[in-house]
Amino acid sequence: MILGFPGKVGYAGIQNFYYRDAEVMRFVKEGASFGTITLMHHRTVKQLAFGSIVLITTGIIATGVYYFYLKPAPSCFDNKQNQKETGIDCGSSCIPCEVKGLDLVTEKVKAFPAGENKTTLLAKVKNPSQSFPVSFSYKFSLGGTFLDDTLRGNAVIAPGASKYFVIPGVALPTKDIKSINLEVSELNWQGKNKTEIRNIGITTETSVKENRITVTGTLTNSSATSFPRVDLTALLFSKEGEILNASVTRLEKVEAFSQKQFIVFFPEVGGLIQNLDPEKTEVYWEVDE
Repeated sequence: MILGFPGKVGYAGIQNFYYRDAEVMRFVKEGASFGTITLMHHRTVKQLAFGSIVLITTGIIATGVYYFYLKPAPSCFDNKQNQKETGIDCGSSCIPCEVKGLDLVTEKVKAFPAGENKTTLLAKVKNPSQSFPVSFSYKFSLGGTFLDDTLRGNAVIAPGASKYFVIPGVALPTKDIKSINLEVSELNWQGKNKTEIRNIGITTETSVKENRITVTGTLTNSSATSFPRVDLTALLFSKEGEILNASVTRLEKVEAFSQKQFIVFFPEVGGLIQNLDPEKTEVYWEVDE
């Protein structure tokens, strides 16, 4: 007779069964986790790749739209050296580099009595460039007083030259002018050698008669060009060389190789004759084309 111990043998078998079953379950679980991680990894890679393609495509489209539709065209004011410029925003089709940032020099701005309740305005402006003529607009500013169109104009100054601007007979008492300035704008530096040389000469004589000052003289046009108008500006100086007053006149139809007489009148102003030095009078001409 064989005696056995079914309780222990059965327990061991059951224990062994559960042990092996646990191993299988652990293997199954680990395999499932590994498969899930692998699947998630491939999905993430695909998503990143797709996203990168979308970003690159969007970037290419945006760059094309910018360069072809939104990018500003090269100009003389973009703070870049482009479009064949020889410097930043100068040279080529832009302003000459020699005069970039160059301003006109206003040397004198004055107001003189011009009779009862009237004033003559004067300003002297110099072109500091020795190579380029300049055209510009100007206007007199009289400390907030009414400014009409007679106090403004346009002018051209040759290289290295100076010009006087005179506006006589402004309907405003000199004593009421608190301040006076000349404002220049719209500077346009022209190409070299564009200023035509004109052979014009002037002889003058300043005389005083019955408390009235006049400047008479002769303008000689020795050039082969006729001019529709020539404007003359006469300046009176003191013995110390200070400008005392100014006045203007205009000659019409100055023919080539011709002479014309002129006379410039000055208003009767107290103290003007006493300080006058007739030998220092200056007369400037300007062709009005």
